[in-house]
Amino acid sequence: MTLRVYIIRRLILVFPTLIGLTLIVFILTHVGGYQRFLGEYVNIHSAIPVAVQEQRLTQQFHLNDPIFVQYFYWLSAFLQGNWGYTQTPIYSGTVLGAIGLFLPNTIILAAFSSILTIIIGIPVGVWSAVKKDSLVDHSTRIFSFIGYSMPVYWLGLILIIAFASPAVCPCLNIFPISGSVNIALTNNLSWFTSGISYPTHILLIDSLIHGRLDIFVDAALHQVLPVVTLTFSILASIIRVMRSSMEDTLNQDYIRTARAKGLRQGAIINEHARRNALIPVITLTGYTIAGLLGGVVLIEAVFNLPGIGYWTTEALISGDIGGIMGGTVIFGLAFIFSNLIVDILYGFFDPRIRY
Repeated sequence: MTLRVYIIRRLILVFPTLIGLTLIVFILTHVGGYQRFLGEYVNIHSAIPVAVQEQRLTQQFHLNDPIFVQYFYWLSAFLQGNWGYTQTPIYSGTVLGAIGLFLPNTIILAAFSSILTIIIGIPVGVWSAVKKDSLVDHSTRIFSFIGYSMPVYWLGLILIIAFASPAVCPCLNIFPISGSVNIALTNNLSWFTSGISYPTHILLIDSLIHGRLDIFVDAALHQVLPVVTLTFSILASIIRVMRSSMEDTLNQDYIRTARAKGLRQGAIINEHARRNALIPVITLTGYTIAGLLGGVVLIEAVFNLPGIGYWTTEALISGDIGGIMGGTVIFGLAFIFSNLIVDILYGFFDPRIRY
């Protein structure tokens, strides 16, 4: 089977999974009864009375018909972008509007953490396996054990105390501990409102678009502690799996044969061992990156960052069913498509998996 056919088959298999996700979300929206379901779609800021809106919604979603009929009408509205309304202290409006505003900040945070994790985790895991039982190996294993067992929110608080508070050492008080930018720099800016920048909603990009290098630098400093916290929390797992996989690969017969032929150590590691050792790491990395969207719920809450996790937390506290379901859909889609990417990478790195 060619790689193209393999990818097409995996894309086809995504559709049943997406249907399963919509079924789960639909069931969850109906757990609290029709009134709670209607509350997700009622716009309290509309001039139309709530009773009239509920009557129209009952007809639109056929709530008096059997449940399977309701599902198809709900799915039709869902596919057309009608995900309901959300009313939280930080945003009030459509669910898709909230996702469009807050998701870009989360993507940037997750992207920085993912890149750092891959750049650091894979080489360190390889080096630890190559230098097995050395001081480097023992130090790496201790680091991984600490990182693996440390709660992410606790690590964030520790970093805040250590690097953003004069309580430890005034010389370390260099990183901001809350928000995405110093509010004093954004006063009277037409393109920055309620913690959200325009037009991309990513402050690092928007500050450059509007020629504000000072805001760009300040926004970058605000990203340091959250990115370090998120990276450290997932780095340990990548290092542990990479080390274990690389150690197992180095003990394979074909590696011994390569050594017997007199190949250089660098060629053996880079051209023969590392690629095969990456297979289990790809799986973990894919799911870990998807899990970042779940991890940012805590990180954004600790550092008060205006992202999808912070908005979802506010929705949970407020009992806002629209926001909760919107966050659930985003997290579910992240896992589904990360799984798809992992399968495609499997087929690329190991042609045996295509058959």
